[in-house]
Amino acid sequence: MTATELQAELAGLRRTSRAVYGAVWGVAAGVMVYGAGNVTALLTAHGVHVGIAWMLSPMVDLGLVVALVGGRALDRYGVRDRWLTVLRWTAGLMTWCLNVAGPALRGDMVGVLIHSCGPVLLLVVAEAAGSVQRSIGRRAAELDRAHAEAAREAEPEPAASPVTVREMTDLSDPRTARRSGPSKRTGASPEAGPDVSDLLEAGRAVRSEVEARGDRLTRSALIEGLRAAGHSCSTDKAGALLRLLKAEIHAGPATDAA
Repeated sequence: MTATELQAELAGLRRTSRAVYGAVWGVAAGVMVYGAGNVTALLTAHGVHVGIAWMLSPMVDLGLVVALVGGRALDRYGVRDRWLTVLRWTAGLMTWCLNVAGPALRGDMVGVLIHSCGPVLLLVVAEAAGSVQRSIGRRAAELDRAHAEAAREAEPEPAASPVTVREMTDLSDPRTARRSGPSKRTGASPEAGPDVSDLLEAGRAVRSEVEARGDRLTRSALIEGLRAAGHSCSTDKAGALLRLLKAEIHAGPATDAA
């Protein structure tokens, strides 16, 4: 998947997340407005002064708002908090009880069912939205890692240091490498990098396989090919070997001319 495709999928996930929570807030707003009249009528019927009877419903609704806002913030990172879950269910159950209390006291089961629709729907939608958001968060994290890896792969490799035909010949012969010991040709000194003479032939084989597939030889592809062939290779060694293999390609015409 290319970087453009990764960015497009991430943007699509974010749009889906906003749409899901927009729907949650739509359901919540409807339940709050619908329940305010029911709760106020219930309290005034039980002797609560009309000047304060309206206050109970907004208090319960604000608790639900805290649960929804906090839950969304944590869901982005795939985190669940026990107290937010408790608050969401407590506020939701309070809303349900206050809405169905009037019909229940009158023995009106049809009214109970009608007034249950909003609060029950809100609880289920809120839980489903949290699950969707956590799944989106996990997928977004995977795409972010893939995008970062693609960006690293797209970075240009360090320029290869000049290597003569004689130096490449010496590196291809393990006996020469052992006689010479740590030298600037084998890359054993701290300035030149690690010794890669023992991996040179295997690296050439990997390079041929990659070129046969029509791909570009990168450090990741080189490490993967070497490990598949049973060779252990560190990142530093892979970088030094990659520079040497690329230098061989550039030195090819000189070799033919010689």
